[in-house]
Amino acid sequence: MAVYTPLSEPEVAQFLQGFGLVRLQRLKATSSGIENTNYFVDAEDGAGHAHALVLTLFERGDQQSLPYFVELTTYLSRNGLPVPAPYRDLQQQALHHLKGKACLLVPRFAGQHPVRPNVIQCSVIGAALARMHLASTGFSLRRENDRGARWRQQVTQKLLPVLPADQRDLLQQQVNDWQQQLPLLAHLPSGITHGDLFHDNALFDGDRLTGIIDFYNACHDLFIYDLAVLVNDWCSTADFAFDPARLLAVLHGYESVRPLTLEERPFWPAMLRFAALRFWLSRLENWYFPQPGVTVQQKDPEPMRRLLLRRIES
Repeated sequence: MAVYTPLSEPEVAQFLQGFGLVRLQRLKATSSGIENTNYFVDAEDGAGHAHALVLTLFERGDQQSLPYFVELTTYLSRNGLPVPAPYRDLQQQALHHLKGKACLLVPRFAGQHPVRPNVIQCSVIGAALARMHLASTGFSLRRENDRGARWRQQVTQKLLPVLPADQRDLLQQQVNDWQQQLPLLAHLPSGITHGDLFHDNALFDGDRLTGIIDFYNACHDLFIYDLAVLVNDWCSTADFAFDPARLLAVLHGYESVRPLTLEERPFWPAMLRFAALRFWLSRLENWYFPQPGVTVQQKDPEPMRRLLLRRIES
């Protein structure tokens, strides 16, 4: 279970009072996520209306960026995207603390994560990502990517002594290549990016998109990189090749809303490599240097290494 900070029902019930939620009906730890503590919460307000919620306690990462996440998800929700805006208490505050940990209470949307996304779902999520990117023009806050160039260099140096020689060479080569291309990438279209829009961060009711969740990697970054992160997950087969139908569906869905520019297109193969590299690197870090006290099984880095090799080959 993704629980680093255990909570009791009386503790959560008291917390909910500040939101006008008078009765806790269910509290259940969830297995989602590897960095934070998450609970499903069912509660009633004073009028007897039911509320399905997710309570997240932030255990690691950039705590100073939490106000950014609050404002970003609120902004996207108000602009018609299926994004869970945080609940605000009776004093209109969203950010709180439980057991010394910053926490947010957000609505729990209906729907299921697509186990194997179909063509329609791929088209829908591509279009939704493009709408999110276009919404950047109206959002004034900016957060830099904390998994950017400095992080890549720092984590690479930490990992090199513990990796097998072939993986060490592959990692160093790809990180260096990304670093060398940064000046060329700097002028590509950028703005709001999700940064982690894998299929388990989307909810569908059939082919209808009901939610995009987990914005805690969101930042100001390249749109084409964000699209590559999505494509690598949604459109890959079991052997990490592309499913042509799903790939075309994502790209057509995206470009029906925001066509890629002529400047972006030459960098598409590199973005697919770099997107695979970013997640291989983060999984390697968690695998070899797990957070003390972690009770969650870490994600195996090997699939991301194989994905990276596939993108290099193609």
